[in-house]
Amino acid sequence: MIHTRRYTTSRGELREVMLDDGSTLTLDAGTSIWVALYQGRREVTVQHGQVMFAVSPDAGRPFDVLAGALRVTVVGTRFAVRQTETGLDAGRTVVAVESGRVRVEPLQRGFAGEATFLGAGERVSADAQGRLDEVVQVGAQSVAVWRQGRVSFNDTPLSQALAEFERYGPTGLALGDPAVGQLRLGGTFDLHAAQRFAQALPHLLPVRVQKTAHGIVIGSKR
Repeated sequence: MIHTRRYTTSRGELREVMLDDGSTLTLDAGTSIWVALYQGRREVTVQHGQVMFAVSPDAGRPFDVLAGALRVTVVGTRFAVRQTETGLDAGRTVVAVESGRVRVEPLQRGFAGEATFLGAGERVSADAQGRLDEVVQVGAQSVAVWRQGRVSFNDTPLSQALAEFERYGPTGLALGDPAVGQLRLGGTFDLHAAQRFAQALPHLLPVRVQKTAHGIVIGSKR
């Protein structure tokens, strides 16, 4: 074994790490990973959060990422892995490729044969047992937009969108009606402008926004 180390980020923190092999990892807010560099292989475990990987090519040392119930194997490429319990895709593991090609497979042997390959601009997610969904096209430019301080929603429940903003800091936003949280929206927004996002909601959804002494309450328009 050559090198082992844990890297973490706190709420709202973005961190770039360069490994001894030349690979660069960008950690999003609220992320924890464990890095182990061996003589014959490289391995990163994503315990929670999301990470953008720019892997230095080395055919003699494959680079594996373990996240949730999945293993992602590459030689040299740029891809992102997400494993969170709140916000977007809560409870699922998501892999998206910006450039190059990766192999994604369940760790659980019972799903043998379910391995899939992803190319640039492709994305796949899996449940907690490692069952893979269909591969979808997302566009390479939309991979890990959190690096630019943005978040993209696509038919996302409002409750999940609010939880995603909360990963980056206190928002002061609350739902006044649980049913409102099930309304779905799409678009790309500034991760660090949650209140501006709230003010835009009445133009996107049948909701009203009310300022209170404790923050902003989002309720039904009816």
